[in-house]
Amino acid sequence: MAKQMKSAGKRFREGLQSGKCLIGPGIFDGISARVADSVGFDFLYLAGSGTTGSYIGQPDLSVMTQTEFANVGQMMAQNTSIPIIADADTGFGGPINVRRTIQLYEHAGLAGCHIEDQVFPKRCGQLKGKDVVDLQVYLERIRSAVEARTDPDFVIIARTDARQAKSFGGEKAGREAFDEGVRRLKAALDAGADMAFMESPRTQDECATLVKELAPHPVLINVLPHGLTRDLTTNDCQRLGFAAAIYPCTGFIPAMLAMQRSYRGLKEEGSDLKYCENQTIVQFFEQLGLKEAWDFDEGIESYSKKIVEAESKQLES
Repeated sequence: MAKQMKSAGKRFREGLQSGKCLIGPGIFDGISARVADSVGFDFLYLAGSGTTGSYIGQPDLSVMTQTEFANVGQMMAQNTSIPIIADADTGFGGPINVRRTIQLYEHAGLAGCHIEDQVFPKRCGQLKGKDVVDLQVYLERIRSAVEARTDPDFVIIARTDARQAKSFGGEKAGREAFDEGVRRLKAALDAGADMAFMESPRTQDECATLVKELAPHPVLINVLPHGLTRDLTTNDCQRLGFAAAIYPCTGFIPAMLAMQRSYRGLKEEGSDLKYCENQTIVQFFEQLGLKEAWDFDEGIESYSKKIVEAESKQLES
């Protein structure tokens, strides 16, 4: 009997036991998943912002659906053996909707997801004007996710956006908002969440306090270029005690900038050659697994050819 491969969630959980801060860059489509896989990371992060932009061409304003996210996640999981943690927004509705979200994400082969306490429709955590639901609704979302999973290793990450919520002062929110975020995350962990995630603690002191307040539970940090949490390096994340760090923009912002340059170059200069940097279409396919595909195809052809040749010899004799 073939050896059963550990689930993605199990592999992610084992990584958390290493004592180091796991690093997960954002991926947003098949190409980014393949490239990140070839580089090698502890885990990969299905970034809601980049995926929404790539898949439906719109900003992260809660317009992409749970089934669309699950479909993209399944495609990504088929193209890497690295565990993928995915954005699940608010769970996409009430308890029954959250249950279906978890079922879809599990079936897609994802390692886990984070569910937040923003009101619906939500918006990217870096944008102004967001607010959060009351604690009861938030806990219903988290508990629904916990009870819905069939793989006990699927990781449920509780996220709170209280730190910048309008209810607690928005951009001018102070210590009260931070304390409310900690309170909510503690309640979510008590409800069965495996990991905590506060969107955008403002300072490194807040980061350190957050990790201390939620110990011994693992805490995830979200790092964006010039974001609300400042520009933490991976070493900073380790030093501050975070169990995992996501860098959502690693793929899609540089990709957007590269496309701006190349499309503009073709328009203004009459050629895209310079912007392709001497790379050919074959080299592009190689990044996407061309050799593996050829090897598989040739292996099947070789197998069938041997069978047919053996049968022909039997008939001749």
